[in-house]
Amino acid sequence: MITPEQLTQQLTKGLAPCYLCFGDEPERLQSSIDSIWQTAKHVGFDERQVVVIESASDWQEFFFSYQEQSLFARMRVMQVHLSAKMTAAQSEKMQQLVNAPNPDVILVFRAGALDRQAQESKWVKAIETVGCVVNSKALQGRPLIDWLMGQAKQLNMEMTPDAAQWLAHWSEGNLLAAKQSLLRWQLQGVTMVDHQLLDGDQQDWARFDVFALVDAVSHMNVLNSVRIYDRLVDEGEDAVLILWSLSREVRLWQTLLFESQQKSWSQIVSDHRLWRDRAERLQRLLKQITPAMVSQWQTALLKIDKIIKGQGIGDAYLSLRWMVADLASAGKVLPSRLSIIEK
Repeated sequence: MITPEQLTQQLTKGLAPCYLCFGDEPERLQSSIDSIWQTAKHVGFDERQVVVIESASDWQEFFFSYQEQSLFARMRVMQVHLSAKMTAAQSEKMQQLVNAPNPDVILVFRAGALDRQAQESKWVKAIETVGCVVNSKALQGRPLIDWLMGQAKQLNMEMTPDAAQWLAHWSEGNLLAAKQSLLRWQLQGVTMVDHQLLDGDQQDWARFDVFALVDAVSHMNVLNSVRIYDRLVDEGEDAVLILWSLSREVRLWQTLLFESQQKSWSQIVSDHRLWRDRAERLQRLLKQITPAMVSQWQTALLKIDKIIKGQGIGDAYLSLRWMVADLASAGKVLPSRLSIIEK
């Protein structure tokens, strides 16, 4: 399994018969597919066929189309958008197809995020054996900064580390917006992206959702959690959805606290299919909370639920904002310190 950046290097050495590009970062995912297409087009695969798999019948059509050969057929790239699960029989058929590739077709599968079980499936392993599996993960922290500086370099612009940090902060979760901004600056003749440029072009592009909110909360980052929450509210996110995401996370904490008294942490990670970063984060968090704290949070969340339904008195959004700060601080944000999270 490789990254989009490693794919770019591999494509300079030649094409594989098939690729699987998946992940939860759309900009990196599309960039990988575009790179394959441009490389294939350069060596004679000048036709692109797009197939969308939405039902069982679509699989049969795909298998037939891929294996179809003709003396007059043009070499083509077959881009397959996966949105339906495979049956065991379809998985077996896919493995056979991948192991006996059509020389006139470069096969490119596109999928969203795949869980660990899907990544370990036989058909994915078959593609990895004869081709490439490209994982387009969302970028955070240092990898995001490196990506931004790399994009600027490709556009013949320099970027200071300080500017890269600010742009990473603004564009968190939205690489496409960041890249569009770099392209806009390039068209304006900008050759140096620095703090002064960003000060004059300040805007908050961050594309957040309730899952990003929960992620920040579990990181125990109060300021970032409240920032994400404020952005969600500014964009009109429904209080019901925010409440649902926080309630689900608190229920998970309660479950993990209970199971940690009965099982090893490695068993818990396996049972809940927690990826490494999230598992490490939750393990740190669980050391700072107690069942009593979780019970208090659940009571508070139920009160907010009643406010949303019109059965209680109060401001649901203000109450949720307080909950976000309290959860992200593992119960350590006191009323006297609320000034640090004031708008």
